[in-house]
Amino acid sequence: MNFKIYLYILFCIFPCLIIAKNIDPIALENEISKLNDQQKYEVSFLKLDKIIDDPSSDSFDRAHAYIQMSYTFKRVYNHVMTVHMLKLAEQEALKSTHKNELEAKILAERMFFYFEIKDFENVTLILDKFNSDKVSYLSRETLAHYHSILAAVAVWDEDYKKAEENYNIAASILEQVNPKHLPSVYRATLAMHSLVGDSIKVIQAFEKGLYYAKKYEVPLYDLIMHESLTKHYKKKGDYENALKMEELVNIKRKEYDAANSNDKLVSLRNKIKKEREELALKAENNRIYYWSIISVIITVLVITLLVLLGVYKQKNKLISNENKYIRLEVERLSKEIDTNNNKGIIEIENLTERQLEVVKLVKQGKTNKEIGNELFISENTVKYHLKAIYEILGVPNRIMLRQNYKL
Repeated sequence: MNFKIYLYILFCIFPCLIIAKNIDPIALENEISKLNDQQKYEVSFLKLDKIIDDPSSDSFDRAHAYIQMSYTFKRVYNHVMTVHMLKLAEQEALKSTHKNELEAKILAERMFFYFEIKDFENVTLILDKFNSDKVSYLSRETLAHYHSILAAVAVWDEDYKKAEENYNIAASILEQVNPKHLPSVYRATLAMHSLVGDSIKVIQAFEKGLYYAKKYEVPLYDLIMHESLTKHYKKKGDYENALKMEELVNIKRKEYDAANSNDKLVSLRNKIKKEREELALKAENNRIYYWSIISVIITVLVITLLVLLGVYKQKNKLISNENKYIRLEVERLSKEIDTNNNKGIIEIENLTERQLEVVKLVKQGKTNKEIGNELFISENTVKYHLKAIYEILGVPNRIMLRQNYKL
């Protein structure tokens, strides 16, 4: 391979690799999940909004950003915005070359959302759409949540053995890829054991879930583990422990302050939306203003050019006329000079030798006295010769004689 081929690869292939670069969805999901666990929802929103608004982002990037936005809104219980963000993600997925992968992830998020709001009919409908191809697109963490859904469906069908198997699979996966989300599995297993009346396993599930919630400092999981245990005590009829747990839950819910977080998040989104609309309006007004100025400048330039063109044409016409006049005048003068010269030659031939000598001295600018001294004649004789010369040549004085006749 010669040097030219290397250059071709460098300039043709390498730029394509740069253009084809996308965000890392797993890294983005982990980052947003961490921020949300720390209740930094506004930071999450701003980061995701930056990806969506970035001109260099493609449909793949924006779809993943919308998916994470839906997850962020779900964390603060804003169901309307959760659904809206998933719809926006679907629109981007349709334009992406990774359509199948994105649709699988969006479908999974819809299923998790419906499960969260206890819309079991839609959960079942979505599960029916999940074939092996769609499952293959899910990340390991999402796959764990998928098995949690399968376990929940098995609980509805009272197939507790199958349910426990799927919960164990989910816990095993999360233990490897992201153990901070194990409380979500243990909350579900707690509810299952409470349903069958196994209080020992209920407490075991609660302690395991609470351990991971505190270890990874996720206030939401701390809250939901206590809520789940409260429901168990109420179901069991242990109202003393249920009351104590309810009071603790109220304190934790106040600390979590999810509703306030939602208000801030919605307020932030509306603020950014308003700022963008104002910037767009300002940009449009500036565009109209600048185009108006440019139009005026162009109009003035066109008028100026037309005026200059008119002046140029008029000037050319005058120059042409003047050149024509000069040419005719030169021709006329040339003819006149030729005529006068010929006439002068003929007339000078009629002069005597002495008269020619006088004419020569006159043309030299000599006075009558100087001419007389030169020719050894008197001044009066010079005058006589001049008078004769004037008559022969037809000139009035010596000035005309000098100008019109050559020897």
